[in-house]
Amino acid sequence: MSFPPQGTVLARDHEDFWSDVEDSVTIPAVAADLDFPSVVVSGATGGWKKVVALLKCRAIRDSSASANAINGTSKAIRVMKSTGAWGTDDIVAINFDDNQWATVASTKEGGDAIVGDNDVDSEVDGDATYNFRSEQTNRTDAIVVDGASLVLHDVQMCLRFLY
Repeated sequence: MSFPPQGTVLARDHEDFWSDVEDSVTIPAVAADLDFPSVVVSGATGGWKKVVALLKCRAIRDSSASANAINGTSKAIRVMKSTGAWGTDDIVAINFDDNQWATVASTKEGGDAIVGDNDVDSEVDGDATYNFRSEQTNRTDAIVVDGASLVLHDVQMCLRFLY
């Protein structure tokens, strides 16, 4: 493997904008709107090819006293510019599969980092505040779990602009 000479400036391939840390987000067993931390994009360089969302959490804790996991397919976290309306201006940013985040009863697991594979460029179009939500009221694809609840600790969202 060869490396570029010292002092060489490499082309940037992405730019990340992270939310503040939310202490915890509790995913319930009953479908409901569930907000995730918002991301402020400021100073985005133009010319990106794709924008994807990321979710990061330090730990996942089952508080249901039974085995737990995401329940059902077609569950999602959506993104929307803060000036928009849920159910009209939002798009799917991250998809979840049935039994994702499988957790043994009453245990705490290591966290996760998920990179969405959906290009959200049609909604995320530059400097603005972007909200994230698992949306039940208008879209009926909110994340739910098998047990009473699954708690995500130290949660952050990110928008990654790919160049």
